[in-house]
Amino acid sequence: MKKHVPDPPPVMTIREGLCPEEAIRLAGQHLEKAIDHANEATEDLPTKQRWLIQDSILQMQITRALLKASATGTSVVI
Repeated sequence: MKKHVPDPPPVMTIREGLCPEEAIRLAGQHLEKAIDHANEATEDLPTKQRWLIQDSILQMQITRALLKASATGTSVVI
């Protein structure tokens, strides 16, 4: 059965007065979700597409590590 009402757009979590710590925490949550979805998307794909998605996952994992380092506010070995 065809849907007559489209899905609402995703809710943005960016708001006025958002502190840097909260922004980093929310960015990490969104990044985790993106990594999970990208991992699911690699199933049953041709090799080149799978390679591109896996490379994107690696870049997101690096970003996640850098976010964690910036959240601590100190030097961290990654």
